[in-house]
Amino acid sequence: MTPLRHRTAAETATAVLDLVRRQSPISRVELSHTTGLTETSISKTVRRLLEAGLVEEAGQDSSGRGKSRTLLRLAPGAMHAVGVVLDDTRIQCVLTDFSGAILASRELEGTRGDLPPHITERVSAAVLEMISSAGITVSDVVGTCLASPGRFDEEKKRLRMSLVASDWEDYDVQEQFTALTSIPVRLEKDYGCAALAEHWVARDTSSDFITVYLANGIGAGIVLDGELYGGTSSNAGEIGHLPLDPDGPECSCGNRGCLERLAAPQYLVTAALADTSLVARLALVGDRDTIRVDFEKIVRAAVTGDDGAMALISGAAERLAQAVVGLANTLDVKEVVLAGPTLELVGEIYAERIQDALDRRFFLRPVHEVTVRLSSLGLDGAASGAAISVLRAEAITR
Repeated sequence: MTPLRHRTAAETATAVLDLVRRQSPISRVELSHTTGLTETSISKTVRRLLEAGLVEEAGQDSSGRGKSRTLLRLAPGAMHAVGVVLDDTRIQCVLTDFSGAILASRELEGTRGDLPPHITERVSAAVLEMISSAGITVSDVVGTCLASPGRFDEEKKRLRMSLVASDWEDYDVQEQFTALTSIPVRLEKDYGCAALAEHWVARDTSSDFITVYLANGIGAGIVLDGELYGGTSSNAGEIGHLPLDPDGPECSCGNRGCLERLAAPQYLVTAALADTSLVARLALVGDRDTIRVDFEKIVRAAVTGDDGAMALISGAAERLAQAVVGLANTLDVKEVVLAGPTLELVGEIYAERIQDALDRRFFLRPVHEVTVRLSSLGLDGAASGAAISVLRAEAITR
């Protein structure tokens, strides 16, 4: 990691917390060696974290020579948070402790076809029930994060679910959710939360990596030197709107040939519907409300040997690989993590195509390789990351 000299006390405390989380149990001496800070500086930071109840002592390490060293770890009960991912086809809710461990989870019907106030009521009721089932009170929860696709406004106060989901444009979901639950709310991008979960929970993740998240759309959570990069308006990573084909189909964003327009599930279904034999073989319906069902039919057919279905999936994977190579060249990362519900059945195909493309076309391949792997966090990954975004923000203020 980058040495922590000349950082503020809050930045140092956050970095030390991350180290304790990732390398727990760890001693003050090891923290000093890793951060480049003096043992005195580390002792002051650790004392602050102990007093705040964020870390706790975890016994002695007497394996080396000399005086035994006191080991440190996160205090799981220090705080709790809720993470929610709002998606067209499913809504994921989780409750976590300070270590990021999931204490309870709920899955709800997605947002498609429902109005924001109704969705907020459904999610609020599920969150309150989930908290109660875990045996804790609302006052034990420091906050909730609602994660979604789409855009934020400049002040990060409104969800812009997409350019066509106008119902969300002037709806204050934060105010309404807090009114129903008495829990403070923050907003984040779903793919950024997926990246945070990898950084927080998966200990072997590099400090510089990309999490490519595939749901109904496509986004990339970018972690550089252990910090999620948000950009000017917390909208960094919208690779779904990276134009790949200037002569391609028009995208809702105004460009042509965007990655999402060429590789997202709804557009793969649209392409499949143009093949009458494929429609007949797979019994595709083609309605707006059956996009995910039709997509899963295509995926299942691809993995069981249907050439037409495999051609669609392979083409989408190649398009995504093209975008990932460009992103890796730009950011010079060492690792790409693939996550999201779209990859449930075809993750291996996407990982293979993207790894092959990076092995052949990554500009810095003579200097270092880029490793591609599938997330091991499952469907709760992004929701866990949403909760983690709350925990990290609250830890800074203590």
